[in-house]
Parts: sequence; structure tokens; C-alpha cells
Amino acid sequence: MRILIIEDDERISGFMKRGLEAEAHDVRVALDGERGIDLIQTASFDLIILDVYLPQKNGLEICRYLRNQRIMPPILMMTAKDFSDLKEEGMRAGANDYLTKPFPFEVLLKKIDKLVCH
Repeated sequence: MRILIIEDDERISGFMKRGLEAEAHDVRVALDGERGIDLIQTASFDLIILDVYLPQKNGLEICRYLRNQRIMPPILMMTAKDFSDLKEEGMRAGANDYLTKPFPFEVLLKKIDKLVCH
């Protein structure tokens, strides 16, 4: 499966990339919103893992943009804050699920399985 991670914390994105590649996924990483959009416009992805707080364009803006452009892979939104109103805003923007950082890698895998199997 082709997965795009849009996450500005290189430690977190590296952790996810290494783990997902070990699970035989093809993973690309963008460290800011603009680069994430560039990658999405040049390649197709089966899943997008998207941080809310990003430089340049935030995750909510990216999510809305993708859905307005009819780009429809599942989106797993992430943030370090567990605010229910932020979660609701992400879901209204078009995210399919939400993950609060930090998280165990197994939780990430379960959420990915749930998103791509439905």
C-alpha cells in the first residue's frame, strides 16, 4: 500500500515510516503542507496520515483542499492535543479517523487496517 505521511516532526515521521516500511508499505514523507500537496498532485496514495499542525498549510486546510478536489483516499488525522472540537473539525473537513500523539505503533496499524478495509 502507498502511504503518504505529512508530519513536520522528523522523529515522529521517521518512526512511522520505518515501522510501515517494515510492514511492506511504500511510504513517502512530507515535512510541511505545501510539500504534501505537491506529492499528492504527482502520485496516488492509498492512505494519507496527516498532522493537524503543520508549517505553511495546516492539516485541516489540506484535508478540505483534497476533498474539494475529489481526492478521496482515507485520511488519518493526527495531533498532539486531544480536543474533541478539533477532532470534530477534522472529521467535518473530510478526515476518516483521528489519532492523538503519542501513540503505540500497534494502534496506528489497527487504525490503518480499519480505514483501508472499509
